[in-house]
Amino acid sequence: MRRRLPPLYSLRAFEAAARHSSFSKASNELNLTAAAIAHQVKKLEMELGVELFQRRPRGVELNEAGKEYLRIVERLLDDLTRETQLFKAQHRAQPIRIAALHVVSERLVRPLVQAFFSDHPDVRAELIADMVEPDFRSGNLDVVVWHGEIPPPQYPSIRIMSETLTPVCAPQLLEGFPAGMTMDDVQKIPALYDLYWDDDWTTWLEAAGGRDLQNSLGFSLYSAMIQTVREGGGIAIGHTGLLEKELKSGQLVKPFDLEIPSRKSYFALTTNEILRKPGVAAFWEWLAEATQAMDK
Repeated sequence: MRRRLPPLYSLRAFEAAARHSSFSKASNELNLTAAAIAHQVKKLEMELGVELFQRRPRGVELNEAGKEYLRIVERLLDDLTRETQLFKAQHRAQPIRIAALHVVSERLVRPLVQAFFSDHPDVRAELIADMVEPDFRSGNLDVVVWHGEIPPPQYPSIRIMSETLTPVCAPQLLEGFPAGMTMDDVQKIPALYDLYWDDDWTTWLEAAGGRDLQNSLGFSLYSAMIQTVREGGGIAIGHTGLLEKELKSGQLVKPFDLEIPSRKSYFALTTNEILRKPGVAAFWEWLAEATQAMDK
């Protein structure tokens, strides 16, 4: 016989009040009155036989017992949320939500997903931009394309692509140096960089034996940086894996022969629980085969 458990609405009221340290703020979040929140918390305390909060004139504060029980409730609600999302995904078609940095989503993930669609026209996907670190706790993401050296060991991973770093500029800018651009010339041209990858110039200059740059301009949007380079507004460190189209078409050129391997690669990450979703499993299997074919 299953023993009686505290009602879910009492647990939600307790968790919200604990997070906000306020019955009033918890009531706003849950669309209840503060009195209703206080009643549910008191009911839970009576059920447990222990007080969970210290009541104060300007709010409430968890006592030691409350802190201990909050950890239990948070784990319970997280598990329930995650399992509910998985259940829904297994019983109805939901889009695969794939997150990455904006430029990675635009230039790497989008072409991959479009190629995947040609083999799986019945699967839907959503691309989420500006995701830096993997975070699957909310249940809103299925795959994160992460840029780094070693993928977090707790996640299943697929290495999608490695790349090299080298300066790039517009052809018309390079034409201004008939004898070829030198390291001294680089000091006189605006050096452009992406704010997320602000150590790329240092990495390349160390390998090239160049001096630290003085004339530089950073961008939070990679596409804006590349547009500035194409217009002749400076020279940028290029991630060759993301600039294949511009380099092949001649919109951008490499003023130096030196290309250095990037220490970082692009990895797809997910969790074992999320791989239970049929659409994600299909995409994961396809991606593993596609990357193996690219490496050959």
